[in-house]
Amino acid sequence: MSQDKFIRDFVCQPSAVAVVGASPSPGRPVSGVMAYLVDRGFRLFPVNPAYAGQKILGMECASGLPEVPQKVDIVALFIAAKNQATVLRDLRGMTYRPVVWMQPGAENPEAERELESEGFTVVSGACLMMIHRTACAASD
Repeated sequence: MSQDKFIRDFVCQPSAVAVVGASPSPGRPVSGVMAYLVDRGFRLFPVNPAYAGQKILGMECASGLPEVPQKVDIVALFIAAKNQATVLRDLRGMTYRPVVWMQPGAENPEAERELESEGFTVVSGACLMMIHRTACAASD
């Protein structure tokens, strides 16, 4: 899928996003991105074993990707590469291939190459909120 088509289909149109590394702390960058996306109609599914069962922005937090209650279009990673082993294993176990979005600070070149060779579309080093702001201004 081309980057333009992906942005048009999944970033400029509200989509379902699993947010790995979600946090209830308002000072964390992930919280600002989540609030922005919710305000624009995205369906978010917070994922963080540290907050499993708690509400983040009114949404129940899952402990891992297998607990997300529906298919998602994007799995957005807000966790460092050194903490991604479980998430990468869970991604590979999914019966479908969501886009894997590695936010700034979550880049993992080795995992990116592996995931792409396994049929995943990977976006790395770009902020989902900033791409929406710059590429989708007319749809706001």
